[in-house]
This record gives sequence, C-alpha cells and structure tokens, in this order.
Amino acid sequence: MAKFNVVQKRRRAAIAEQKRARHGDPFTAKLKQKPQPLSISGKRKRKLFKKWRRDQKEAMAKGLITMQDVEMAVAQGTYISFYLYSWGGGKGKGKSKKTAAEVSTDAMVE
Repeated sequence: MAKFNVVQKRRRAAIAEQKRARHGDPFTAKLKQKPQPLSISGKRKRKLFKKWRRDQKEAMAKGLITMQDVEMAVAQGTYISFYLYSWGGGKGKGKSKKTAAEVSTDAMVE
C-alpha cells in the first residue's frame, strides 16, 4: 500500500506540472485563480429565500415592519423590500374547495 501512495503522489505531481505548463502563467508557472460563478443553484436559491422569508416573518412579529410601512411604500410607489408571509396552504393550493354540486348551481345562476 505504501508503494501505491508514492506512485500516486508522483502521478499527481506530474499531472499538476502538465497543467501548469499548459494553463499557467508563462513566467511563474502558477495556475490562475478562476472567479466563482455568478449563478446560484436552485437549491441554494430556495434555501436563501426561505431564510429571508423567515427573517421577514420575525421582523413582522417583533413589530419592525408594520402594515403602515407597507401602505406607505405602496402609496409612494417604491419597491417593497420585505415580504408579507402568506399563510396559504401547501398541498391543495391550486384546487377549488367547492364541490361539484355547488359549481353546477353557480353555473345555472349565471
């Protein structure tokens, strides 16, 4: 096993040298540091949005954000940077709560 570790170490060093020769700076042979991508994954975006909503909910509970703040922002036409937490449901979100009989009687009335 020790022999394999030595072989693997040499192999990694050789690969690193090849990369430096191909992609590195011609004078220093150092690899360039690539910047992080600007796009955020969907999972990370959901996680951040969830945390943001939780913070906004706590701010409303503490009274830091009031309905008067919201009304003033709307009246001024400014962008509202806080989120009013909706207590809407989860699973039956898009479904109508009316039964088939109620729907048909409503249609007859119209």
